[in-house]
Amino acid sequence: MSNTPSKRGVAEAATRVRRPRAAVRRSADTETAAPLVPEPLRADDDERDGRSSSALARGIGLLRCFTPAQPTLGSRELIERSGLPKPTAFRAIQTLVELGLLHSPGERGLYRLAPGVLALSLPLLSAMTIRSVARPLMQELADHVQGLVSLAAGTEQQRPLFVELCAGKGNAVFRPELGSNTSLSRSAAGRAYLVLLDDESRERHLRPMAAADPERAAWLREKLDETRAELARRGYCYNRGELDPITVGVAVPVRTRLDGQFFCFGCTVPSYRLSESPELLNELGLRLATLVQNVSATLGIDNR
Repeated sequence: MSNTPSKRGVAEAATRVRRPRAAVRRSADTETAAPLVPEPLRADDDERDGRSSSALARGIGLLRCFTPAQPTLGSRELIERSGLPKPTAFRAIQTLVELGLLHSPGERGLYRLAPGVLALSLPLLSAMTIRSVARPLMQELADHVQGLVSLAAGTEQQRPLFVELCAGKGNAVFRPELGSNTSLSRSAAGRAYLVLLDDESRERHLRPMAAADPERAAWLREKLDETRAELARRGYCYNRGELDPITVGVAVPVRTRLDGQFFCFGCTVPSYRLSESPELLNELGLRLATLVQNVSATLGIDNR
């Protein structure tokens, strides 16, 4: 792929889609921004399931109340979001502070996540061999296409989170943060992930959407059928502006689970590039599929 656009492409980009850089980097995704707040815990949780620790669940539930949009929360907000009784919530908050997982930024009654939370993720990220193997190949592709190449990891219960991101030179695509969620319905990587799951696990993710927005859930089920067909026919699936109208992207899943996790690679570029090269999506998909095959071969897994 040539990195030098044609004169016609430059003119079209300048007259039809030129916009301030800040606008290109803005991306609103209400699905991924939604806080991962668990169901309120009831007083009989200990008796309900002897296999789980309700105290641990309460603490993790409080940590999940924080989001990038709301990094600081008051004790009243934590109580409301977690559904915990006030005395139980205060005890859990105090324990999290003592463990270095929460801290008060100075104003009494306000809390933020503490660096101890980040320390918990370091062993996980370090153990993901796929990240170190894929990173140089991801950066090479990102530079070549002047876009964003991503790697997301998920399990049957947890939808994918970005665990590696490589932005190419000249990239103008919105860059998410490491650890943020991928959209299950509007991103190619999210749909590829859902296709990898067994029926029961997939339905676990789709049920809340079906209850909140049946029409959208029905649309997604149709898109998943298309995604299966695309992966079988081309080896990649694509997204043409569903997540962000000013970007297009492709995704390729790793079909073999690694350490019990599902991995999906994605590549995103500005949508105006399609006017310069109608075959761009196919070229991106083939290049990304080759990247995934090379990573799989290095790791000794079969991704056919």
